[in-house]
Amino acid sequence: MQPRGKTSGIRVYAPGKCRYLAHRSADSDNGRTEKFIRKKQVKTTMAQEKNIVLSAENLSIGYKDSGILRSGISVSLARGSLSCLIGRNGAGKSTLLRTMCGFQSPLSGTVTLNGKPADSYSRKELSRKMSVVLTEMLGEINYLTVRQTVETGRYPYCDCFATLGQEDRTAVNRAMKTAGVEHLAGRTMAEISDGQRQKVMIAKALAQDTDVILLDEPLSFLDMPAKVEIMNILKNLAQAEGKSLVLSTHDIDLALHFADSLWVMRSDGAVRQENRPWADKNAIVDDVFGVKGELIKDFLKL
Repeated sequence: MQPRGKTSGIRVYAPGKCRYLAHRSADSDNGRTEKFIRKKQVKTTMAQEKNIVLSAENLSIGYKDSGILRSGISVSLARGSLSCLIGRNGAGKSTLLRTMCGFQSPLSGTVTLNGKPADSYSRKELSRKMSVVLTEMLGEINYLTVRQTVETGRYPYCDCFATLGQEDRTAVNRAMKTAGVEHLAGRTMAEISDGQRQKVMIAKALAQDTDVILLDEPLSFLDMPAKVEIMNILKNLAQAEGKSLVLSTHDIDLALHFADSLWVMRSDGAVRQENRPWADKNAIVDDVFGVKGELIKDFLKL
C-alpha cells in the first residue's frame, strides 16, 4: 500500500483536502461571480447615463415673486425616445419645459444636456442642441408664410443677416416634407388650420436640426384625428430619426399609447417618472387627477 499522499499513478482519496479545495473553489467562484455582477452593473449604469440626453436633478421650478411651484423634480430623457409630460391645468407643465430649455432659470437644482450643465451653453450653442415649440409662439407669426416660418428654424446657423444658403434650404425642404406641409409653403400662417399650424411648428423644429425637441401642448385645440396624426409624426421622429422629444399634454390616453416614458405631475405636488411598460395605468390617472379613474379601451373615464 502506498503511503498517504504518494500517488505513483494511483489516485489518492484525501477527504479533508478535497473538502478544503472544494470550499476554496466555491469561494473563488462566488467571488468571480460577484465581481462579474458588479462589473456588469457598473457597465449598465454607465450605458444608461450615456444614453441620457436631457435630465433634471432635484429641480425646483417657479418664479421669484410667487415662489416655488414644484420642487424635488428628477427626470430624464433617453436618446431616441418620446416622453410625455402629463398633469392638470396649472400643474406647472409649461413652467417645467421653459426651465428645461433655459427660457427661465430654476430656483434650485440642475438641468443637464448631453452631460453638461445646460446653463454652461451659450444661447447660440443651446439653440443648436435643443429646439422648442411653445403654444404662445403661434400667435406671433400670422403674417409669415409657412416656408418663411420653417426657415426661421435655420437662424442659429445663419450669419448676422440671416442669409440662407443651399444647405439651409435643403434642410427646410426636408423638414417640410417630413412634417407633411410642403403643399402649404406659400400660404400664410393665418390661412391654415390649427392642426396644420402645429405641423408647421414641428417642421420648424426639424429644420433647426437639434437632437432634443420640447413641445408645449402641441395637441391643444385639435380634433382626435389631428392629435393622432401629430403623435404619429413625433413617434416616428424618435424611432426613425433618433430624435429625443418631450411634449406636455392633457391627453393621458394618447400619452399612454405613444410615449416611451411619462413625467407625471402628481396632484399632491410631487413629480415622478415612469417608463414603459406601465405598471398600472389607472394608478397614473389617480396620480394626475387625485381621484379614482379608469381607462377603458384606451379612453379615459373619470
